[in-house]
Amino acid sequence: MNTSRLLSQFRVSVAMKPYVLRVRLRGSDFDFGSDPETAATFTKCINEMRRILVKKRHVSAIAADRAILKTLEAAVDFQLAHLRYRSLKTMEAQSLDTLDRLILSLRQLSNAIAQLPPTPKGALNKRVSGILHQATFDVEVFIDIVEAITAALPVIAPRRLADNVASIIHPEPGDGRRSPMIDRWEAMPATTRLKVEGLMQQTKPSTSLVQWLNRLVDLLGGARPARKMGAPCSITQTFVSRTAAIWRSLGLNVGLAYDFFLHPATGSEIGRGGRVESSFQRYCRAALTAFGDATEVSARQVANYKKLRIRKALA
Repeated sequence: MNTSRLLSQFRVSVAMKPYVLRVRLRGSDFDFGSDPETAATFTKCINEMRRILVKKRHVSAIAADRAILKTLEAAVDFQLAHLRYRSLKTMEAQSLDTLDRLILSLRQLSNAIAQLPPTPKGALNKRVSGILHQATFDVEVFIDIVEAITAALPVIAPRRLADNVASIIHPEPGDGRRSPMIDRWEAMPATTRLKVEGLMQQTKPSTSLVQWLNRLVDLLGGARPARKMGAPCSITQTFVSRTAAIWRSLGLNVGLAYDFFLHPATGSEIGRGGRVESSFQRYCRAALTAFGDATEVSARQVANYKKLRIRKALA
């Protein structure tokens, strides 16, 4: 395996891994190398796909070639599917961790402000009241609140309690960066942020900064995305659905095949049938094999696709 490549059989640098969600492979990126068998296999697979469409399914040659090109595009995209899935799972885990750290820091900030004496606490409430009562709430308003609190702290006494609040907003003072809480707000799951911003606008804001922060913490916790249960969706199933759409555009049926004489009778057993690879499954396998991918489309995946189609039609 060529360790300098994102995928060993494609001419794409491993340096593109951070951008795997935006990488678009093409058939021209496939590296046939110096092995003539690779090119021969590719040609054999294309001929098999054309044979299935033209000779067995009676599709015109022009329409078949268009369908084959689209199928090869889907097969090439499939090569990145595993990398994209892992990238998405990593991003999801990071965004949830960011949300948890944001909730913790906001709760600590609320508790630290609550420990201030009534007079400086009232002055702080007055300093941010105009921002809290804005008609809209979004990231800009959140930034204004954090910065307003920071700006008020130098004149608040006692200094020990004021410094405690400042250390939560800026754990590393003097580095010139904005508060990590702002970064976490922008990096948390987008669905959570949008939901909380909408809910914060539906109720009259409190005049107490501590109560406002506590409500924000409660809403963030309530809007935290639940962990998805069960096995993840099959990556191959996406390729099956995409290829099936190409077949349907040709007026072809996506189905399974059954051979009633698959297991002939013997002296001690009667004959019986069984599932065999259908034309659609062979077509999918040929498209993937063309790029050196040994993945096979199972009868279960085709059956799942057909069930999904039925459910969508009845919905």
